[in-house]
Amino acid sequence: MRKQAENAKKPVGRPRKTGCAQKHTGPRCPECNRIRVRQHRAAARKRKPPPKRPAPSEPSRIANIAAATVRTALRRGAIAPPDACERCEVPVQPSPSWPVRPLRFFHPDPKEARVVVWLCAGCYRDVRATREALTLTWTWPGITAPRSRKPPKLERHVDAALRALAASGVAPTSKTLLEATFVRLLLRTLAPGERERLFAAGVLAGPRWQPTGHAAVDRVLRGWAFEERAERGVVARSSGGTMLTPLPLEARRGRSRSAPPEPAPPTPTTRAPIDWDAAFAKLDRADERLAAASANAGAAIERVRRAVRERLG
Repeated sequence: MRKQAENAKKPVGRPRKTGCAQKHTGPRCPECNRIRVRQHRAAARKRKPPPKRPAPSEPSRIANIAAATVRTALRRGAIAPPDACERCEVPVQPSPSWPVRPLRFFHPDPKEARVVVWLCAGCYRDVRATREALTLTWTWPGITAPRSRKPPKLERHVDAALRALAASGVAPTSKTLLEATFVRLLLRTLAPGERERLFAAGVLAGPRWQPTGHAAVDRVLRGWAFEERAERGVVARSSGGTMLTPLPLEARRGRSRSAPPEPAPPTPTTRAPIDWDAAFAKLDRADERLAAASANAGAAIERVRRAVRERLG
């Protein structure tokens, strides 16, 4: 019992190095934590602040703003990219079930953030290197009407379209005819802004788009978004577009790179003439020191042998 009482009085947990005056009866002490926080903040105030990164140059700042504008619009679903690369005209999606090949945006003039050319990875690399002239067929935002701020309530609209389809008396002779009629009735119930918001969401999501959670309805809507995107692309390319020439590539950072210093010319090395008399004198002195060391070693060996004979008798 006495031993248990002594163990109960001992502090629990790791030893404290904070100078806390509280009685530690558990693994955590609020006062120790407060002292450590104060110490850490005082040490942080004494530390030197990290060096600031150099401010970007003016061309770099304008290009960053233009790229951020496009990325923000894509994240919000406010724009819909075209259906094909604007240089090689290769479609990004052969069918509604295939994955979408991503397009990269390119600004011929970074000062005009909404003048964007959509290119595949290979064309983007070539255009950035050659700065060749391009034909712009896509216009911001890629949709025909301003999108609505709120997404449409598709469950209600889908139910209304299904009721209208049942009341229309369309004979189920063709699955394609039923799907086209259903899409037409569904789009009729949507406002223009809701329809464009739905189209932009389908374009950006591709085959992963599931707006309603119903497999059959989602498949029909993916097919509608694919066909609508292809039709708009054909109409845009048939108009001819606008010829643009990208601006020459400028330095993205304002660092001044100085040329490396020129190597110093080699200095000719002249060797002093050899004094043969002094060299032979050094050799003679070294020979004398070696002979003296050998004589001392021989005398020491002789003394050891004599001592061993006397010991053995």
